[in-house]
Amino acid sequence: MNTNLNEYEDIKGLKKEYIDKISAVVHGCTNKVTLLALTKAEFNIIQDEFIHLVDIEVTCEHIFCNKHLIVTAVVSRIQI
Repeated sequence: MNTNLNEYEDIKGLKKEYIDKISAVVHGCTNKVTLLALTKAEFNIIQDEFIHLVDIEVTCEHIFCNKHLIVTAVVSRIQI
C-alpha cells in the first residue's frame, strides 16, 4: 500500500470520482464524503488501498439482480 495519493490517479477497478473524493478527505479539504453505488469489488479496493488513511463505514447495502452488492459508504478522516 502506498500512502501518496498522487500515485493513485488510476487504480484499476475504481472510478476516478471515488479517488478524488477520498483524496479530498485525506488532504483535509473535507472531513467526510459519501460514496454512492459502490460495488462490493470497489468497496474492497478502497479498503485495501486506503485502510490506513481513512475510516470507511457502510451505511446501506443492497442486492441488485442477485449479483452485485451495492453499498453506500461514508469515508472520513481517521481521528487521532
